[in-house]
Amino acid sequence: MSITNSFFATVFLFVTFITSSIAQNSTSQCVPSSCGDIRDIKFPFRLRSDPEHCGKTGYELDCQNNETIFHYKSRKFYVQEINYTNFSIRLLDPSLKNQTENCSVFPEHRASYDAMTSLIFGWLNVDNDINYVNCRGPINSSRYIPTSFCSTNTTATNSSFSYFVVGEILQASDLAGGCRVETVAWSSAPGISPNISSSLSSIHQALGYGFELSWRRDFLCGECGRDDECVFKDNSDVATCIHYCKEDTPVSERTFGCKVEYYSVFVVAYGGIAVGALMLVGIAILIAVVVWQCKRRNLNTSNHDVLGNKASSSEQNC
Repeated sequence: MSITNSFFATVFLFVTFITSSIAQNSTSQCVPSSCGDIRDIKFPFRLRSDPEHCGKTGYELDCQNNETIFHYKSRKFYVQEINYTNFSIRLLDPSLKNQTENCSVFPEHRASYDAMTSLIFGWLNVDNDINYVNCRGPINSSRYIPTSFCSTNTTATNSSFSYFVVGEILQASDLAGGCRVETVAWSSAPGISPNISSSLSSIHQALGYGFELSWRRDFLCGECGRDDECVFKDNSDVATCIHYCKEDTPVSERTFGCKVEYYSVFVVAYGGIAVGALMLVGIAILIAVVVWQCKRRNLNTSNHDVLGNKASSSEQNC
């Protein structure tokens, strides 16, 4: 090896070593943070005051008045717990944090699946919808838990009757006559269910527990492409990417494999047409050559007859 090659090889190894050392040092600087009751804030989460490389985009948390805050789609929530084992974060609506009054406090944000799902938090671990219901008359059903609402921003009147109803309400027919849903809150608290009779105190406790969002898919399916489906084998944390080419995705936004699949249809179609056309041209040329050969042979035979050479009839016809 020449001196020049040895020099460049040494420089390359040195640069590689320095780059690796810097990366390791950057990672080692990401010590867990804490804020209030949340004592272990680490990757993929980070406080906004932490270095950017210590967390992923979309997982930033704020620490305000010793409270861990998560801003999600312009909504503000208190962080109650981060579970790194099952990839979940438990959030609480600000209005429901201290429900100590005799009346029932309205959530600041109405529960909405569209508002609480994204590419990051794609799965919701919501056990129950808790519906705030007003009725024109009393309802004699264990499903309707009597209460009084603290908020005046409702359709309730002095003659209205207020209730909590646990469970999903999809349409008006799911309610008793003369009742309407004022707002909805979520709760992942254990122990409440549409099939179990609940007390007002247990509902208040469930509201104060909050609800869980899962970041499992975003964290474990990072290798999957835009058009891929991420599947977990046997409910484990082993993710598998299954590739699909979606027809409604613009061609310019498709992956290389999907573009190849898209254009291959046209290649096969037009290729088939081209091959067919070439075959027809080839057959036509073949027929022309045969005809030309026959005419040439007949011409030669005629010339031989003129010179006195008689040809048999079989030699005169192609």
